[in-house]
Amino acid sequence: MTSDVIVLGLGGMGAATAAEIARRGVRVLGLEQFGFTHRRGSSHGRTRIIRTAYYEHPAYVPLVRRAFDLWADLEQRIGQRLLTPCPCLSVGPPSGELVRGVQRAAVEHGLQVESLSAAEIERRYPQFRIPPEFAGVLEQAAGILAVEECVRAYLDDAISHGADLRSEEPVLGWQAVAGGVEVT
Repeated sequence: MTSDVIVLGLGGMGAATAAEIARRGVRVLGLEQFGFTHRRGSSHGRTRIIRTAYYEHPAYVPLVRRAFDLWADLEQRIGQRLLTPCPCLSVGPPSGELVRGVQRAAVEHGLQVESLSAAEIERRYPQFRIPPEFAGVLEQAAGILAVEECVRAYLDDAISHGADLRSEEPVLGWQAVAGGVEVT
């Protein structure tokens, strides 16, 4: 069999890649060594958070903004809700990596965030007990993704656009050959 693209691993990233490439009319073969939506990868379980003000580095913000657009597009195509919008509260020392990182991303990208003292957090969220020296940053542009449903949606979307996706198909090896790559 000949394909234009072979995607190895059909978890969150692989399934999305296969779907996006297949939607462009490219012949895609996707191989997953386990069953679809298995428990051995990072895209299993019920939920994952998505947040815009990434504390790790402001460079992630444009990528996450695009991800929100792509989740909305996928939801529209499949007629299913995958993303539940909800605020994200980051809490830690005011000079720590988390709080300062969220604030930095917010400033660099004009994101709406709200700074809260420990007392304000406890007033608003009485279920929390926050050390008095901590602070929080609340962002509205965040949510919860139904992660296994997201993977399944991308797999179904890829198949509907002509991708050949196979589960229980471990890759034994690959080699460069004239004009491409051969996968066993």
